[in-house]
Amino acid sequence: MRICLLFILFLFSATTIFGQVEIDLEREFIYKGRHYIPKSPWVTVGLGYSYNFDDKTVEPNIFIDGHIRFYNNHYAGMGFLSSREHFIDKKNSAAIFLPVSQNVNALKSIHITYGGRIEKLFANFVFFAGPSLNWGFDYVSTSPDGQELSRSFFEPGIYANAQFTYKFYYDMGVGVSFWGNINKSYQVAGISLHIYLSTAFKRQVI
Repeated sequence: MRICLLFILFLFSATTIFGQVEIDLEREFIYKGRHYIPKSPWVTVGLGYSYNFDDKTVEPNIFIDGHIRFYNNHYAGMGFLSSREHFIDKKNSAAIFLPVSQNVNALKSIHITYGGRIEKLFANFVFFAGPSLNWGFDYVSTSPDGQELSRSFFEPGIYANAQFTYKFYYDMGVGVSFWGNINKSYQVAGISLHIYLSTAFKRQVI
């Protein structure tokens, strides 16, 4: 958690230092010999830790979100999220994406979102939310012989993600995401460090 806080402070200080550059981000521009197209689609891929409110446990997570502008400053997104007891299953490492899992607690979710974006030359602020479709396993009890029992679930929910990114290039950066995913069986919220990749780069001109 301390690493995450230090990382957030670094992002804010870096954005403040470089935020004085004046460029019109409403039209295509050239910066340091690179031709960029503002408001282009982008992807964030994050890793971090989340809190399972039902079982009161901390667990690792991974997510990937893609976003695209469809009208003025309106954006749509789609992505995948997994929060689970163990990042990699002992018997089936591919189960991070598949319905089967060896984890007693395991959430996998796909979501469609709508949101807004404040984009700067060296920073990107976004908030997205929308419906999610969730599946996985939820811990129920422990049997007399010590075996942990769980039940499977498949149900709708709600996903939301707020992101702050420091861009060391206009189309590449690193940042922090605060997100939550709520459904009947698995209430979870997390913080993740992410990488930011945009399609804004058009060509090298110098």
